[in-house]
Amino acid sequence: MKLKNQIRSLLKYVVLAPSGYNTQPWKFKLGDDSLEIIPDYTRARINTDPEYREFFMSLGAAATNLEVAAAHFGLTFQKSYRLDDSNHDYAIVYKFSEKMSKPIDSPLFSAISTRHTNRFAYLNQNISKKIVDDLKKIPHPDTVEMNLITRPGDITLLSKIIHQSYILWYRNQILVEELESWLRDDLEISKDGLPTGVLNLYKLAISAKYYLLKDDQDLKDRSDHDQNLAKTAPALALVSTKFDTVENWFQAGEYFELLTLTLASHGLATDYFNHPLTMKKSRLATAKTVGTKFLPQLLIRLGTPTLIPPRTPRRPLKELLIS
Repeated sequence: MKLKNQIRSLLKYVVLAPSGYNTQPWKFKLGDDSLEIIPDYTRARINTDPEYREFFMSLGAAATNLEVAAAHFGLTFQKSYRLDDSNHDYAIVYKFSEKMSKPIDSPLFSAISTRHTNRFAYLNQNISKKIVDDLKKIPHPDTVEMNLITRPGDITLLSKIIHQSYILWYRNQILVEELESWLRDDLEISKDGLPTGVLNLYKLAISAKYYLLKDDQDLKDRSDHDQNLAKTAPALALVSTKFDTVENWFQAGEYFELLTLTLASHGLATDYFNHPLTMKKSRLATAKTVGTKFLPQLLIRLGTPTLIPPRTPRRPLKELLIS
């Protein structure tokens, strides 16, 4: 039971992982010496994430938090993926050992509690060579690739793709309504979703009855705002994978969380531009602009934040555990 309790104690760090719309689409099957991170399909976004790319990347991000926390406390494990396509049975599986290792005092562990998505403006400061070097050292399988974009011309091209895809995305009523269903007005009583203040939005401002109008000024202003956030960022990063498979999405999420924790350990924040990667044409344009033959999965803005918003809420552990 001691080992089981030690494994359970890691979960308070695991649940701090990022997820699309803060849906937290995971459950945890806890055994005496094992843990499975399994998908909770009831929390899938079937319209805005129909291929489940972000869904499974979220589970990968949770896995990274688990591994960083386990290393911090000296817990050892063996890891595997369960990938049963025929039954849609997927999991990231950990088998823990009674044998302890020397605890690793890594800045990544502290960063688990400080990392969060920041959708506000960043300072106009270049990313230091030390940080760039640290990003290059992040381990990843050969199925995952990260391109760091710092050239102003390339950032400008990507910001135009972001602008165009934003307008197209928000003219799709189904997509807008699904986003709206995950917005929360009150941070204090929420346990999931996106507080409107964190997005710097109000529900009314993204209502389909406004955004479906071709000449709507609110939509133009908002798309200009996102374009400017990208254009003025000191750097963008594109995480891509060799294939569009659950295993590759797990791996992309694992790598992404290592990336964000590394940045958070240096005081930097991250934000996402999901719209260009949800549509085939802009996804291809993004890959071409960056010069990768891999498949774009996450387009990220990074930099030093000018404002620190409150953390997004998390679901209670009792709702997530399967014993």
